[in-house]
Parts: sequence; C-alpha cells; structure tokens
Amino acid sequence: MALSLTGKIQRRALAIVPAVLVLVVGALAYQQARHVIADVKEVERSHAIIERSDELLTRAVDAETGQRAYLLAGQEALLDPYRGALSDIRLALDSLRNLRRREPTQLARLDTINRLVNERFALLDAAIAMRRNNDMAHVQDPRRLLAGKGKMDELRGAIASLQRQERQVLEQRHAIERRSLSNATAAVGFTAVIALVISALINFAFATAIRERDVANRDLQRVNEDLERQSNDLELQAVEMESQAAELEVTAEDLRATNEELNRATRAAEHARDTAIGVQRQLEHVLRGAKLLSDASRALSSSLDYETTLEIVAQLAVREMADWCAVDLVEADGQIRQAIVAHRDPEKVKWAKELRKRYPPDYDEPGGVGQVIRTGRAEIHRDIPDEVLAAAAKDADHLAILRKLQIKSAQIIPMIARGRTLGALTLVSGEQGRNLIAADESLAMELATRAAIAIDNAQLYRAALTASESKSAFLASMSHELRTPLNAIIGYQSLLRDGLSGPVTDGQLSQLSRIRASADHLLSLIDEVLTFSRVDVGKELVQREQVNLRPVINEAISMVAPVAAARGLKLRDESTDAEMYTDSFKLRQILLNLLSNAVKFSDTGEIVVRSNLDHDSVEISVADSGIGIAEQNLERVFDPFWQVEQRSTRRAGGTGLGLSVSRSLARLLGGDIVVDSQLGKGSTFTAIIPLGLNGGEASDLPR
Repeated sequence: MALSLTGKIQRRALAIVPAVLVLVVGALAYQQARHVIADVKEVERSHAIIERSDELLTRAVDAETGQRAYLLAGQEALLDPYRGALSDIRLALDSLRNLRRREPTQLARLDTINRLVNERFALLDAAIAMRRNNDMAHVQDPRRLLAGKGKMDELRGAIASLQRQERQVLEQRHAIERRSLSNATAAVGFTAVIALVISALINFAFATAIRERDVANRDLQRVNEDLERQSNDLELQAVEMESQAAELEVTAEDLRATNEELNRATRAAEHARDTAIGVQRQLEHVLRGAKLLSDASRALSSSLDYETTLEIVAQLAVREMADWCAVDLVEADGQIRQAIVAHRDPEKVKWAKELRKRYPPDYDEPGGVGQVIRTGRAEIHRDIPDEVLAAAAKDADHLAILRKLQIKSAQIIPMIARGRTLGALTLVSGEQGRNLIAADESLAMELATRAAIAIDNAQLYRAALTASESKSAFLASMSHELRTPLNAIIGYQSLLRDGLSGPVTDGQLSQLSRIRASADHLLSLIDEVLTFSRVDVGKELVQREQVNLRPVINEAISMVAPVAAARGLKLRDESTDAEMYTDSFKLRQILLNLLSNAVKFSDTGEIVVRSNLDHDSVEISVADSGIGIAEQNLERVFDPFWQVEQRSTRRAGGTGLGLSVSRSLARLLGGDIVVDSQLGKGSTFTAIIPLGLNGGEASDLPR
C-alpha cells in the first residue's frame, strides 16, 4: 500500500504522529497514576488505623498503671495518667470512626471496643472509689481482679480483630497495585507496537520515493539514448549536405557536450541517492539506540526491584541489538550469579538455563564474564571463528550445541558504578544474523552503565531505608521500655515523700524533690524522643479541631512559668486571640518547646510571646534575651541531636530534639518555624501556622 500524501502535507502528517503517540502514552500514564494514588491513600489510612489502635491499647495500659499506683499509695496525683488516658482513648476512637465511617463491619468492632473500654473503666472507677473509702478488702478481691483482666483480654482481642481486617485491606491494595502496574505495562507495550507499525509505514514511504527517483533516472537514460541516435542521424545528413557540414559538426559537438553533462548529472544523482540511503540507515541506527536507552532508563527508574527492571532491559536489548542478552551480578559474598538470560523465544530461554545447569560456567577462567568482572575491562568479539568455540567447549556434545547456536559475535561489558563492578552485561548475536557492529559497543557500554547505576541506587536506598527503620524502631522501643520503670520511680517517690514508709526529714524531702524533678525531666525527654521517632517514620498523626489560640498560649506559659521564675526571668504575653482549625495538642507542644528553649538559654531579662495574623495564617513568636546563635548555625539548630552549646560541659541539658521536633510538627500542620538571632543578643523563634478555617473535615493522616 502506497501513501497518497506528498510533499509538505506528507511531512506534516508524519511529524504529527510522534506527538499523538506521546499524548496517548501520557493519558495512559495519568489514568494509571490516579489509580495508584487512590490505592496509596487507602494503604495510608490502614496504617493510620493500626497505629491509632496501638496507641488506644497503650493508653488503656497506662490507665491501669496509674490506677494501680493510686491503689498502692492513695495519692490523687497518681491518677493523672489515668484521667488523661480516658480522654486520649476517646480521641483515638473518634479518629478511628472517622477513618472507617463508611465500613459497617469495622464500625461494629469499634462499638465493641468502646463498650469494653467503658466496662473496664467502670471496674477501674469502682476500685478507685473503694480505695477512697479505704475498703481494701474489696479492692483486692481476686474475682474483681480477674474480671478486670478478662475485660482487658477482650479489649486486646477486639483491637487485634480490627487490625487483622486492616492488614487484609493492605494485602488487597498491594494486589491492586500490582495489577495496575501490569495494566500500565500492557498499555505501553501496545502503544510501542503501534509505533513500530507507523515506523514501518514511514520507511515504506521513503522506499517508494527512492523507487520513483530510480524511474526518473531510467527515463533520463532513455533521453540520453535518444540524443545519441539523433547525433548519428545528423552525422549521416552531414555527408549529404556538405554546405551545412560545419554547422552540423558544431551542433553535434554541442550535443556531445550536453550528453556528457547529462551523464555526469546522472552519476551525481546516483551518488546522492546512495549517500541518502547510507545517511538514512545511520539515522535509523542512532534513533533506535536513543529509543533503547530512553526505554531502558524509564524501566530502570520505574522500580527499586532492580532484577525485575533488568529483565525489561534485557528484553529491550534482544529486540533492538542482539539475539541473546544475559546479566551476571556479584553477590554480597563475592560470588557471581547469572540473574537474567533473555531471548525473543521463551523456549530458547528455558533451553539455555538447562544448558547452563548441565555445563556451569567457570568464572575463574582467564576470560569471559569472570575476567570482565575482576578487571572491569570489556571483552569485544566481533567475529567468533569455530576454533574459539572448540576451545570453549567442555566436550563433543557441548561443541555441537555451541555450533548449533551459530554464534557470530559477542560483547561482555562490565557494569560499574561508583568505582565498583556490580556485574556484567553480555550480548550475543547468533542465528538471526545480526552482527554486533562498532556503534553497538558504545551503546552497550552506556546501557551497562545505566543498569549499574540503577542497581547501586537501589542497594543504597535499601540500606538507607533499613538503617532508618532500625534507628526509629530502636528509639521507640527504648523510650517505651524506659517509661515503665520511670513511672514506678515517680510512684515510689510519691510514697516516700508522703511518709507512708516512715517519717521523712527535710533533707530527705529536698532529695526526693530532686528525684521527682529529674524523673519528670527524663519523662519529657522520653516523650520528645517518641515524638521524633514517629515523625521520622511518617507515623505522626494530625487531629484537627476548632481551637482558640489564646488559651493554648496561656497553658504553655503556665507550664514554664515556675522554671522561669526560679531562674529570675520575666514572662510577658503580648499575644492576641485567633480562631484556628488545627491540632491543639501539637500547637501546644510547639509553643512549650519554644518557651522551654528560651528559658534554658537565658540567664537574665525577659521572654516575650507575641502573635500576629497574616492573611490565612498566624505568626507566633517567642523572643528571649539569651546567648543567641551564630549566623552559620541558624539552620543547624533545627538538626536532630544538635545544640548551640556543643561542649561536654554545656549548662543546658536535653536531647537536642526540641527544635527539630517543633519544626517537623509545624510542617505537619502546613506551616514552618523560622529563627532570627544574633550571638550574645538573644533569639526570636517564629512559628507560622495556617488558620485552616476552610479545611473542611478533620484529617487524621500525616501530610
């Protein structure tokens, strides 16, 4: 079939084709991306439910701990964890209902959990009332204790059932994600086939144009032949017409000159045609190589599972460059393993794997894949004679198989990234007759380099991810383990201070006060580390609600006022009220951290709290007259575990996480924290928090 469009119209039509293909691929990618984003949101919601239910159970255990301490000591202050736990549990249940408000099964489980919580707290309240009436016999009644334990076991079972359902949802979403990726791959493959068909049509059009040029050349040749015949006729007429002989001779000479010019023009046209064909072939090879590298880069960057992406790259190589492609990788223990072998015929791949089992390669030989990996230098075999095959064969059967492959040329390219040889890429041309040319060498080296970089990046990412997860898990585990003995220390300190074990002297009271202050300080440090670990792994949740700014500021100031007074510092509040839609707990924690930091690094003067509305956000600043910060350290103060005073004898304690956690929480709320300071002249930290009045429903997911 010939193309009917010609000239400028044909060129414009052919130019539109790539743009249409790009639009089709983009539309397919956009549609698949929407499905993937929806699946990711559902997965994040399930993770949030599991995290929130774990916190609910933890707070229930905290409530039991506080109640037991009160039953032992009888001090009302020991009930603070108990009272706070019930409020936190209510918030956690509300958050879980919001996350699964459209799922009746999970809502029913949440109703069961709510009932069990109410029943358990009813038992706890009853025991507290008995203790207040000094009815210790009923408090220690084994049946009552067993009933409480039973309720807690039921609560744990209900929460475990809720989490099992969410984990099933996670499995289903992961399966959906895999299907989405398969669909996207099929769609892109179909588009690629269409592109190949269109490319074939374009080549056919060029071939048609060349044939038309050949026809024109033949016509021109016939014209030359006619002119030669006319010249002969004129020479015959010259004999008969002597009077016109001179003129006819001149005319014949002119005709001969014209004929030579036409011949030269014909030869020039033929040379131009041959040159155009050569240029076209070179251009096709360059375009094919560029497309191969582009497709390979896209595949290598599509996933961190580099063995899957290497399989795609190998398939691209056997489609465009060679008949066989193999990838050998260096394992962590230094052993070499063939990870990929590809051919357009799957049956031949199976046959090659069986052949490899029968004749396993010797990577210690002074040539081949092992030598390339050891030295980092490529091996290029543009022509492989039969004697080379005979030398490589293990026996007669092996040689017969190698000859059947009709191997003509091969390239073994090292896969090097950051100075390390991670493996080797092998390309072999065989029965299809596609000899590997010199231009393919640079293409193969570029392909091997990109594959090595992808492998190295994936290995680095996995190592970094493992290290980060281990760090966060260690911090969370350490903090949780420290809280239990610390709560016991606080409880026994209260018992000793109240004289339940005997009279306490003034000196002992002073020492007990220091113990309590140190325990409270350590507890705040543990809470700070827990918050940092949750933020670091992206598990910190945001619970938005209607909030008035002024009460939050007043509460934070009241909490640091005793410490400020003890240091001789004055606290001045110049803030104004504002209505916000945000997470009040995180906002209070941010302000408390900034105020505590100001008190910690100030010896004299005053600390001023100001607020200012700016369009759709509020700026809350804490200014002090402390030691200040050098200009080169203004951003470093927000790094985890970094403090202005880095000496081992620094006067201000702490983990160095306060400012880092505060900025992370501010960014979770959609804002930020900035600092303005001069060394020796004090500092001003400003938290910029969105008002969020148009935020809609409360969000429980981290931003």
